[in-house]
Amino acid sequence: MDESGQSVSKRELVQSIVRGIRQDIDGYKQLKSLLKRQRELMQRRDNAGLKYHNEHQSSLCDSLMHKAGERRRMLQALGFAGDATGMDALIARLPQSSASQVSILWQNLLLLVKESQQVNEANGKLLVAQQEVISQLLNRGGDSHVDYGEMR
Repeated sequence: MDESGQSVSKRELVQSIVRGIRQDIDGYKQLKSLLKRQRELMQRRDNAGLKYHNEHQSSLCDSLMHKAGERRRMLQALGFAGDATGMDALIARLPQSSASQVSILWQNLLLLVKESQQVNEANGKLLVAQQEVISQLLNRGGDSHVDYGEMR
């Protein structure tokens, strides 16, 4: 049943899943681009730019997570697990001509998700490295001070 109380056919659910995968491919391409832009902003230490950028990026991530939840519910409504194994099972049950197309779309989406995760992890490592440098600069202990490379 959809929100209006109307029964949704299995065919319509499958079509919605495929449409959602196509939309998610576009969304993850955009996310990957945003993550690369985020890295550039971090390297330039553009805090104002990062604040605006991160709000936009977070909004996109929220949207992608919402769509993944919808896909999970639709897979479950079709009697499949609400995860990648359920998607693989659905693809296996589709007619061969449709199955190959949907499989290619699904694999593309999985690849984009993985690539986005890798770029995000690299950004996280950059952020940690920047925080360590700042912490070292701010937390120099003891009586010794370093002025331009000389201890005093």
